[in-house]
Amino acid sequence: MRRNESNVKPLFRRPSPYQQVFVGETGGVRFLRFGDSGAGWQGAIKMNRPEMLYFPYQQAFSFYTAWNSRVRRFLSLGVGTGTAISHVYRRHPSAEIVGVEWDPLVLQVAKEYFHLPADSRVSLLEADARTYIMKIQDRFDLIYVDVYFQEETPKVLYSSLYLHTLSELLEPGGVLAINAILATKGPLSYPFVHLCTDLEALVGPTYSITLGAIPQITHNVMIFAQRLPAKVLTMSEIRRRSWKEINTHPENYPWSTKIMPFFIKKSGKQV
Repeated sequence: MRRNESNVKPLFRRPSPYQQVFVGETGGVRFLRFGDSGAGWQGAIKMNRPEMLYFPYQQAFSFYTAWNSRVRRFLSLGVGTGTAISHVYRRHPSAEIVGVEWDPLVLQVAKEYFHLPADSRVSLLEADARTYIMKIQDRFDLIYVDVYFQEETPKVLYSSLYLHTLSELLEPGGVLAINAILATKGPLSYPFVHLCTDLEALVGPTYSITLGAIPQITHNVMIFAQRLPAKVLTMSEIRRRSWKEINTHPENYPWSTKIMPFFIKKSGKQV
């Protein structure tokens, strides 16, 4: 996500084997960026409220509890600033967490500048998510795909093979969450429709939260799929549970998040 960086205080800048890694701070917000000043922010935290989910996609991710509120094992494919890991770490005090990130410099920055937990509950692995998930046989209650290279998710992670593999790594009733940049309406929406159709077939009931003002152009969209067997919830129940999450944990949200549950849609309903 792009932001005005006219008053940025540089904190860290170094090339990794894959990209230029930059950490800056402006207006009390610390952010991670890959590339030059024209590149989007990969994540951010508000320094006086580090537990608050700063970006809408971070807030939307937290609604996984509408489908599965008990997380014992969490897999994050892509670490970035570690916001998702930090949130699950606080939200589920006994959960075991695995974070997979292919850039070792990003892991270093997440720990040094973004308070990424690094105790015995958290395993941080330097690996390519595409090969990692093909090798393991573990099971998780929650899997988050937040993998980007040059502001795009590698398309192979949306292939039927990888979606099936991710489904097999979920416990029954477990949730797969995907942070994608896609158009959700209009002539550019085919990849979104195709992805949701595959998720319905390979994982289970699928839902999305559109986070852009103009759905006909590419924007952040959070997609959830729950592995069968799962109780198929009504939309009113999903929204009720999402509002409960916001109201029970107000420290995690700005006031504007309360409108977000209205945007949760069942797969195919808004296309």
